[in-house]
Amino acid sequence: MGRRRKDGRKGKRWSYTAGSRPLAVRVYERTAGGVIQIAARDSTANNGRGGERRESLGHRDREEATRYADEQAVLLRKGLSRLQLAIPTVRRVFVLYRAHRTPDKCAESQQEDDRQMEMWTRVLGSEFDLSKYSRREHDGWIRRRLSGEINARGHYVAEPKKRRDVSARTLQKDVLLLRAVSRWACEFRDEQGRLLMERDPTRGLAMPKEKNPNRPVATHDRVDAIRSVYRRITMRVERGGVRETVESYLPELFEIVVGTGRRISAVCGLRSEDLELETRKKTPWGAIVWPEDTDKIRKRWRCPIGPEVREAVEAALKKRMHVGPGWLFPSAGNPERPVRYEETSVWLREAEREAKLKPQRGTLWHAYRRLWASARKDLPDVDVAQAGGWASLDALKTAYQQPDDATMLRVVTHRTELREVR
Repeated sequence: MGRRRKDGRKGKRWSYTAGSRPLAVRVYERTAGGVIQIAARDSTANNGRGGERRESLGHRDREEATRYADEQAVLLRKGLSRLQLAIPTVRRVFVLYRAHRTPDKCAESQQEDDRQMEMWTRVLGSEFDLSKYSRREHDGWIRRRLSGEINARGHYVAEPKKRRDVSARTLQKDVLLLRAVSRWACEFRDEQGRLLMERDPTRGLAMPKEKNPNRPVATHDRVDAIRSVYRRITMRVERGGVRETVESYLPELFEIVVGTGRRISAVCGLRSEDLELETRKKTPWGAIVWPEDTDKIRKRWRCPIGPEVREAVEAALKKRMHVGPGWLFPSAGNPERPVRYEETSVWLREAEREAKLKPQRGTLWHAYRRLWASARKDLPDVDVAQAGGWASLDALKTAYQQPDDATMLRVVTHRTELREVR
């Protein structure tokens, strides 16, 4: 409910306010019993000092004006009100992006969108005109984020001892979100048919770059070491009201990740319905249809599998606690949900300790995705990208396929002689 000022005494003007500042909507009589006006905050009024935007409703019906004010206050918070000016404030652009673009992404990307938009809102301010984002804001944000002065959610870290340095790669992800939002806003039209922004303010701004990016790649020696111990890793399940200790899903999860190059989150999200186990000439060991809801860009992929992955899939089906459709790796605590990434990470770290392997800095499961891509550098890029689930060849070649000593040795020892034609 809004705030009402109403007095029956002759000559007293009536007013009603819906919502709270800075997104309040006020309806009022300029003269007692006169035509009702509506007012909302305009951050650009008075040369940027702020003020109110006013217009007449053209009637004297107080009940109708009250209902209209309540409706517009709700829409104003969502960035959809007709009173909303064409100013692309951070609040307005993010609300519309969250409503129209973010739902098309996978759950993991949606959570990251929320975190990044929360951070940018705190850094820039909800009423900041996003179209005016410039090098001043950009360079200041980079400096403060790299030093840990502001954290991943945009909170100021007052104590220097609690500040944590951030890698340029982390900043790149945040800038890419802001750039994606800005480019989307340059193509999206509001209810009045206006483009949210006329130009992309992030265009031409330098992307934070890591001179020595940390992208560890697992080796096949590491794979063999994990294989030698992964059947020792256990989990607790409840069957018939009795808690039991059984072998974990780690062997099957690990073999599917190593054999397909897929993200662990995508493997955890597999269902039995995603498996095509009938063998054909093109898919002699079957195939997996990777669903769009576990893919970062919401793309559906169908890829053949090899014999090791086929064996792991069949083992996982036998290990499930029920038959029929459902998760390939159901949670031990709740079969209606898939196993969580955090639980699989605990298992893999335990296997690393069992195998006396030194943890790789800044990575766990993803190092095996890089191994899968790097081990296939001699194959056509388009086929590697399709089989491993990369929509961008640039991402495959720059972030996943890494140099290795054996290949570099072949490069420096191999040569083709070029001689003049006589």
